[in-house]
Amino acid sequence: MAKEVKQKTTLRVKSICVFWVAVCVLFLYSCERPLHKNTFVITGTYVEVISPDPRAAGIVYQEFKRLDKVFNSYDPDSEISRLNNTYNVPFKVSGDIIRALELSREVEVLTKGAFDVSYGAIYSFWKDLIKRGNIQSLPKAKQIKQLKKLCGSKYIEINSKKSTVLIRKKGLKIDLGGIAKGYIVDKAVSKLKENGINSALINAGGDIYCLGKNKGRPWTLGLRDPEDAAAIIKKEDLVDLAIATSGDYEQFFEYGGRRFSHLIDPRRGYPVESNIVSVSVIGENCVIADSLATAFFIMGSETAKDFLSEGYYAVTVFVVTKDKDGKHIEVLN
Repeated sequence: MAKEVKQKTTLRVKSICVFWVAVCVLFLYSCERPLHKNTFVITGTYVEVISPDPRAAGIVYQEFKRLDKVFNSYDPDSEISRLNNTYNVPFKVSGDIIRALELSREVEVLTKGAFDVSYGAIYSFWKDLIKRGNIQSLPKAKQIKQLKKLCGSKYIEINSKKSTVLIRKKGLKIDLGGIAKGYIVDKAVSKLKENGINSALINAGGDIYCLGKNKGRPWTLGLRDPEDAAAIIKKEDLVDLAIATSGDYEQFFEYGGRRFSHLIDPRRGYPVESNIVSVSVIGENCVIADSLATAFFIMGSETAKDFLSEGYYAVTVFVVTKDKDGKHIEVLN
């Protein structure tokens, strides 16, 4: 089991915009069988596991460690990194890559391109630009247009029977950052179930799954005020449900008196500009909640309402916005 790393909690929480926190401290030692709380950091993600079963954290950690070698784009030896270094040659991949890409394609089609993992070249460009800070001017449309030529899911061929992926566009980079963490959480939950564990909460940097109940009652999560860490502005009780959040609190930049999110709209190639602070999605699994939270933030609440009216997924959505009158929460389902 990895050593608990408490000091990194606040920094990581702020950087990834974690608004939902487990509100179960009062119950930790209230029964004969205490809850075991363990934390570890892997690939820069702070992971918390709470369960009455002492085996839970170790099982979750091992699954995260296994899948880190698959999805960690910062590791040159990971599966996704090696795939991204190929061109026009079928590359043998694991079932995890195949499934993640298939799910990504499904969400891409349903959201009409608001979520698209093939735009890694665009995402990397903006990530580096924002990281440098002090942006003096926005990139010209011509530059973005050239980068977009390196993107497109039509250039990614998935062969599930042969377990291969073929990238047909030189320079195309697959970015699974908007879906991989949710996928890993779901796989960790499956491992817990395989080992007979039916009560646990996994929080992977804001991607949360509540397995079973917490001492006979639902797991209670609180929606934190992004500007006041001590304030809870909404609570939700969850049983066998996931919740994931996308937001731009402390992850934005300002230019020309306008505020831009760090989240990039792949359809335009530019950062999202809106009054949305965060979007949280509750669903049956974390991988869909994770990807839809990103897509809905990019789409905006009105388009998200149209999407939900089609009934593709059974989800509940919380949209937090901010204007001159303060913060507002809109619930969509």
